[in-house]
Amino acid sequence: MNAKQSIPLYLFAKAPEPNQVKTRMQPSLSPQHSAELAAMMLEDAMSKVSKYWEGEKILATAPDIEHPTLQTLATHYEFRLEEQVEGDLGIKIWHVLEQGMLQSGGVVVLGSDVPLIPDYVIRDTYQYICQGTNVVGPTLDGGFYLLGLTSLIKGIFANIQWSTGSVYDSLKRNTKSSNIQLTEHPILRDIDNIEDLQWLADQDARYQKFMVENRYSMR
Repeated sequence: MNAKQSIPLYLFAKAPEPNQVKTRMQPSLSPQHSAELAAMMLEDAMSKVSKYWEGEKILATAPDIEHPTLQTLATHYEFRLEEQVEGDLGIKIWHVLEQGMLQSGGVVVLGSDVPLIPDYVIRDTYQYICQGTNVVGPTLDGGFYLLGLTSLIKGIFANIQWSTGSVYDSLKRNTKSSNIQLTEHPILRDIDNIEDLQWLADQDARYQKFMVENRYSMR
């Protein structure tokens, strides 16, 4: 693969609307504060990708592509906005994998729930795809935060029960049955519930401040 090709990275995120995002943070956080947290984490992810991804950057979002926060962030960090297709997460991811593969022969999908993703993971992923290497980033809860492919793998999402702790094991089983090897990035922690947010606040003072300002007692 030509390293100069503009390999696309699709960053998946929901529009940060109250009662639509980070609902597992409630009732410890209000619906409004949950939406503010989602927007904060999304901006962190977009900032990292903007700095360290050498290819095209797309924000794949739902349900409101016209949401003002998304429009502002996309303009600032130079992302193209694209609406997610209907269906479960497997259908949504497969759609962008097909698009990216047609465009450049390699494509990456990234979730927006790992705001502290290391810089080198983004840089190395680009190099892996340029070299024809498939790559994945597992999460602590049994899912994955990143998937980069250099060819479409039929059945890669077969029989996956999304939003469960078996997602990553099922993905590995499907790729193994197709004789496809995935190079693994470090396991990272998704920020889904209040315990995850407490952990994040211990790592990053900005999130500690967020929790204090919203009057949530961490201990």
